[in-house]
Amino acid sequence: MKRFVLVITTLLVCFCVNAQNQGFGRIQNPRAEFNPELYTKRMNEFVAREAHLTEAESAKFFPLLNEMQNKQRQIGRQQREIMMKAFRNTNISEEDYEQMVMRVTGLEIESRKVEQTYYKKFHMVLSWKKIYGVRVALARFQVEALNQFQPGRGAANNNRITFPQWNRPNGNNNNNRK
Repeated sequence: MKRFVLVITTLLVCFCVNAQNQGFGRIQNPRAEFNPELYTKRMNEFVAREAHLTEAESAKFFPLLNEMQNKQRQIGRQQREIMMKAFRNTNISEEDYEQMVMRVTGLEIESRKVEQTYYKKFHMVLSWKKIYGVRVALARFQVEALNQFQPGRGAANNNRITFPQWNRPNGNNNNNRK
């Protein structure tokens, strides 16, 4: 009897260790498998489907969207470079911090101006209703992309996009807090 319990216990321990190592089919190192071209392709397909874009609209719209996102990425890189200076250098004066904060906020404003400029360009191709649909679809895609790399969520567990359902009639109701 003791041998039987020992064998069963050993098998259970081996199974548990193996399950932890395999991660139940989840991506072990999501950064190593990230492919920017595939990400952009999936994003474009998702946005076209969710915003109900025709093929002609998609052909004209997505080059503009990619152009806008590239400009915003460049601005984001500048922001990260400024922030990394503070991270690398611990001997920074209050004036230097002020300059960094003002520069980063200025870059945020610049990014929003780029976005405004491109939304006017988008309107040459799409109606405002579809542009709004694109904004919503992009936000939904970003949520799904982030969920994909979180344990217990995303594509490994289900193939549909899920969003939390909030019941906030007075604006203060949050079921997660007590």
